[in-house]
Amino acid sequence: MPYYHDGSVTIYHGDCLDVMPLLSGISLVFTSPPYNQNLQAFKMSGMHKETQWVNRISSSYYDTMPEDEYQEWQIRVLNAAWNCCADDASVFYNHKLRWRDSVPIFPVTWLLKTQWVMRQEIVWLRDGSVTQNARMFPPCDERIYWMRKNRWKWTRHDGTWMSVWKIKSAANTEHPVAFPEELPMRAIACCSDVDDVVLDPFGGSGTVCKAAKELGRKSIMIEKEEKYCEIAAKRMAQEVLF
Repeated sequence: MPYYHDGSVTIYHGDCLDVMPLLSGISLVFTSPPYNQNLQAFKMSGMHKETQWVNRISSSYYDTMPEDEYQEWQIRVLNAAWNCCADDASVFYNHKLRWRDSVPIFPVTWLLKTQWVMRQEIVWLRDGSVTQNARMFPPCDERIYWMRKNRWKWTRHDGTWMSVWKIKSAANTEHPVAFPEELPMRAIACCSDVDDVVLDPFGGSGTVCKAAKELGRKSIMIEKEEKYCEIAAKRMAQEVLF
C-alpha cells in the first residue's frame, strides 16, 4: 500500500529490498544510498563547519555498519533494482570515496560485483569541502556511476553536459544530506522518455521524484524513515511550489 500516490509520483514507506520485488518495468534508477560514514570513528578537527556536517548527518542516517556487510547490502540492492528494471534501463548511483584505516575504498569495489554493466563515471564537482582534518587536499567531489542493463536509452544530449558536472550542493533544511535537483534532472533528461518510470530506492526528501515530475516522467521512491516520506509527500502535493 503506497504511503502517497498522485498519479505521477508514488511513495512507499519501507525497506527497498522488500518493495522492489513488487515493481517492474522501471526505466531509470537514480539514487544516493547512505554512505556508511562510520562517524563513531571520525576524528573531527574542531572546525565549526566540519562539526556542523557531522551533527547533520548524525541526525539523519547514523549508519555505522561493518564495511563488508555494507558492500554486500549495496550489491543486493542494485541486483534487486536490476530485476525490476526494463531491459534498456540505466542506473545512476551517487557515492564517494571513503577511507578506513587510511585505506581508500572506491565504490567500484562492489559495483563491479553487481549484474549491472559499467557505462561511465561522472564526477560531481561540489562547491567546497567540509572535511578539513585529514592532512590531504580537502575532497570536493563525488561520483555518479552510470551503469546499464542489456541496452540503454540515450534520448537527449546537446553537448553542454560533459563528464564533470559542476553543481552547487543543495541548500535543503529538511534533509541534511540532500543532493541538488539538477543531478537527477540531467540523467533523467538524457536516458529516459516522457512517461517512463524513474525509481529512487533511497528516496529521502523526494528530490528524484520532483525532478522526474518536472520532466514529465512518472516516479517511485522508497524510504525507510517515515519522517522523510512525510516531507516528500508534502513536497509532491505542493505543486504550486515547483
